[in-house]
Amino acid sequence: MMFAYKPLAMGLLMGPMMLWMIHGQLTGSAQSSWAVAAFVGAHLLILAVIVAGAVFAARLSPRTHAFLANLHRPSLAHVGAMLMGLAVSALILHFWLHGGL
Repeated sequence: MMFAYKPLAMGLLMGPMMLWMIHGQLTGSAQSSWAVAAFVGAHLLILAVIVAGAVFAARLSPRTHAFLANLHRPSLAHVGAMLMGLAVSALILHFWLHGGL
């Protein structure tokens, strides 16, 4: 079985981005509240589009149903690799900026 490095790399990039976006919320400064709102809002919008697309495909459009059937569906291993990369990069960056344990 081949290990996919793309999800790991994506997770490595998501770690610093996540820390940058929520650091102000965690430390009490409200300077990054817009970033957290944008982050949550973007994920809610993506979820709404996915749900609407699935309902549309299942009910109304055989062509859309066939298109959605061919889209990428991440496996549990894919998501695990992304989360592993996210955790590693977030820990390394956090320890580097704040002086370790």
